[in-house]
Amino acid sequence: MIHLRLLRLAAPARVAVAATIVMGLVLSALAITQAVSTARVFAGIVTGEPLSALVVPLIVLAAALLARPLATAGREIAAHAAASRAKTKLRAQMLDATAAAGPITAGVQRAGEADSLLVDGVENIEPYVARYIPQVVVTAVTAVCVIAFLTVIDPVVGLVAAAAAIAVLAVPRLWDAALQRRGDDHWGAYSGLHADTVDAMRGMETLKLLGATRRTRRRLHAAGENLLTATLAQLRLSLVESGLTGFLLLAGPAIVLCVAVGRVNAGALPASALFLVTMLSFEAYRPFRDLANHWHAGYLGVSAGGRILDELDRAPASAVARPDSRAATAAPNAVELENVVARYPGADTDALINVSLRIRKGSRVAIVGASGSGKSTIANILLGFLTPTSGRVAIQETARGMAIALVSQDPVIFSGTVRDNLAVIAPEVDDARLLEALEIAQALELASIDRGGLDAPVGDTGGLLSGGQRQRLAVARALLLDAPILLLDEATSALDTRRERALLAGLPRHASDGAPVTIVVVAHRLSSIRDVDEVFVMGEGRVLEHGRYDELVAAGGALAKLDAAQRDEVPA
Repeated sequence: MIHLRLLRLAAPARVAVAATIVMGLVLSALAITQAVSTARVFAGIVTGEPLSALVVPLIVLAAALLARPLATAGREIAAHAAASRAKTKLRAQMLDATAAAGPITAGVQRAGEADSLLVDGVENIEPYVARYIPQVVVTAVTAVCVIAFLTVIDPVVGLVAAAAAIAVLAVPRLWDAALQRRGDDHWGAYSGLHADTVDAMRGMETLKLLGATRRTRRRLHAAGENLLTATLAQLRLSLVESGLTGFLLLAGPAIVLCVAVGRVNAGALPASALFLVTMLSFEAYRPFRDLANHWHAGYLGVSAGGRILDELDRAPASAVARPDSRAATAAPNAVELENVVARYPGADTDALINVSLRIRKGSRVAIVGASGSGKSTIANILLGFLTPTSGRVAIQETARGMAIALVSQDPVIFSGTVRDNLAVIAPEVDDARLLEALEIAQALELASIDRGGLDAPVGDTGGLLSGGQRQRLAVARALLLDAPILLLDEATSALDTRRERALLAGLPRHASDGAPVTIVVVAHRLSSIRDVDEVFVMGEGRVLEHGRYDELVAAGGALAKLDAAQRDEVPA
């Protein structure tokens, strides 16, 4: 059986797969040639023909025997090329699909399940793509040709051989639905155990501090038992199918031989033709045996293949999903949102409801609100992480690459040194520029002489730095991007108020080419954003009000309530 949807998995390696098919057909042709030559030699010996009459069949037989190893090597090389090409391309496509889906959609799936699909799932595709799919074509062509040959020799023998071949294909298919379910259960148990293990390893310190190691161990043990049960259930059903297929593959040539003997006894077939019928009947069913072997070797690829295709189909197709495909605004606005509605994957309600706002180029604005009000959702939309359900999103034009430089609340710090983390953005910038960026970010002490300067280590994922130091290093790194829009999403939450206000006040007004830099601060703490040009106050997915900080507080609206709560004048 071949799954038409899964043929997409072979598309990246179609040339190598075609070469594998060709070499498989060459091998079948050599095997048939060997069978015919052998039958001719045996028939000649039995009938007492002189040796001189058997020279040509013997030469053909020897040539076929010598050529088969070369053809086998060619097929293996082609199959290896098909497997390598398919796995490399599929992994690249999956990573591209994950990147296109963005962190919001990608975060729905457990990290361990995604890892197992990317690594083991794609690895299991190899026997299916490189072996099974080519063998389907080889089996079909070989069986049709050999059965046609047998039909020419004797129509009754050919008809019986065709019926037996159909039985070899059709009878085991009765188990396919059950085998598919068992295969899905097995892969689900495997990926689940992998995900549980990854989660336990990543949270080992927390689990130990919470005293949850024994419960986690029991959960992993239960997941392992579940995998064992699913594996054995699949093996039991697979063995039944394999046994039945093996029986039919042995019974087919035997039935053909019995019919041929009967035809000889009836005088419809010469006795010397028995050798040819016997040899050809074995060659008619030999490809089916190879097909069955490749089917079982590649069956895990069937279970994983469907999930891989689902992952590839998850990539969004939206005009506003990617930063480089959104509309560009003309001056004077850096950002425009018009009647934007957005909802997170799997959510029942909208996170944004008809949100409209405009941010002027070179301005400094803040987006504030209570938790869940929608302020971070706006940031996700601007970055292309979340695709709006409807509405228009426009980002200012830029000729310098990325339009928006992001610093998040929990930035990624790469293992290595301060210089290594800054060089990710600006590999050719001199030390003076790196130090300047650190100074603006209030992080110059990270490159102090006693720490080792710019070559000071930061530890694995920034483990040698405090939360505030990681945030300030990330701000310095974002400044080196020299983007026209700097988006700070709770990026100073770990800083004290004095340093936070100094950092925000010192951010550059202009980029290296003189163009104005727009600062967008998404904040929960209000003390540091009182001097911005405009504040947008979010609530329940809507813009409740916007304007100057002091004016909004004086108006006694939503911002006034937030301000009063943070001043401890009323309960927060």
